[in-house]
Amino acid sequence: MKKFVLILTIIFLLINSALYPAFAITLYPTITAPSGILIDADTGDVLFEKNAHMQMYPASTTKIMTAILTLENANLQDKVIIDKDTPFTDGSRIYVIEGEEFTVEQLLYALLIDSANDAAVALAKHISGSIEEFAKLMNKRAKEIGAKNTHFVNPNGLPNDKHVTTAYDLAIIARHAMTIPKFREIVKTVRYQIPPTNKQTETRYLKNSNRFLWGVGPRNKILYNGKSVDIKYNIIDGIKTGYTVLAQQCLVTSAKKDGHRLISVILKAKGKNIYLDSRTLIDYGFENFKFIKITDAGKKVKSIPIKNGTEKTIDLITQNNLYKTIPKNENLNSIDKIVKINKNISAPIQKGQLLGKVIFKSNEKNLGEVNLIAAKSIEQKKGITSIFYFDDKKRSLLHYFLIIFLIYIIWRTIVTIIRLRKRKNKLLRKRRLARKNKKYFY
Repeated sequence: MKKFVLILTIIFLLINSALYPAFAITLYPTITAPSGILIDADTGDVLFEKNAHMQMYPASTTKIMTAILTLENANLQDKVIIDKDTPFTDGSRIYVIEGEEFTVEQLLYALLIDSANDAAVALAKHISGSIEEFAKLMNKRAKEIGAKNTHFVNPNGLPNDKHVTTAYDLAIIARHAMTIPKFREIVKTVRYQIPPTNKQTETRYLKNSNRFLWGVGPRNKILYNGKSVDIKYNIIDGIKTGYTVLAQQCLVTSAKKDGHRLISVILKAKGKNIYLDSRTLIDYGFENFKFIKITDAGKKVKSIPIKNGTEKTIDLITQNNLYKTIPKNENLNSIDKIVKINKNISAPIQKGQLLGKVIFKSNEKNLGEVNLIAAKSIEQKKGITSIFYFDDKKRSLLHYFLIIFLIYIIWRTIVTIIRLRKRKNKLLRKRRLARKNKKYFY
């Protein structure tokens, strides 16, 4: 009887899935780690989260932010001279020597591939002069990127009770980092060499700590979906590992498939579970979500009137493409557009000038927004009005000139009326006097 019920249930589920695909949803993934997240790198959409806003220790995933600041504030060929304190940095190192010279580029590879804590300190001091000042810069930049629950106190992630972040914050920091070409190049590199320096006669050979990029063979296996598979996964192209006793295994992962990128973050996993959890999320994302285009860049949305221009209207076009990630079993039936235009738009206008934005919605769900820009340049009107025009947001000088001129005309009219009355009264007095004189002489 039990077998019969089980068979009926399976048949029902199969038929239901075929007839109503919207309900045929893959089970939400399970990860072993206490905190994790999966986002779409292009849209920023969150596809999975587990305690994603809970503050955790980031360990060496901190170095993603250190790399961002280095690439934004230093030249790759800048020379960095090691001071007397940096060689004594704890943890993973490339064993820099006091007075040794490196390029910024060499230290970046050491930072992101070999996870060198001394390289992180050297870069921090090169950019900000001290670890403390660099930490301030890290926190400022993190907030600008959108990390709200992150606080850094060092550039390498060495243990500190106040050095914390969240899976969500790390994901959006990594998302920004992957927009930088040099960062993408470094984090997917498996091996790198630092040649002999002025203080070191031997070449330093570095190997990426991320086994997703090279992990094959008996020692690099995980049990995934009931099978023993290599940790190496061809669709993964970075980003950064991390480990301390307090933080345990941490990993930020970027994976690209069919031209589309996902980013996962796993914090405080145990052992090889860091790779199991990360691959679970990456595969879940690619298997269960689709990437759709909401609008193209350069698409006309609206024409609006232009004040004081050589043309009466201007076309507003979308500044860039807009994509959205949705479950594969869902469809966007109708998309509504809400257009918001800036106030007081008047010539001159430059091509590409920001003039408003368009918000896309479907069934009251916000799909995203795109800036609206001018499709072409429009010059200001020439002639007498342009001579007096001085500010797009204020009335023209001609307007005030006309008011003053009107006041002058009224004043002149009043003065003229007064003078005419005086002349009239004077003439009347002369006439009366003339009559009196005439009567006298008669």
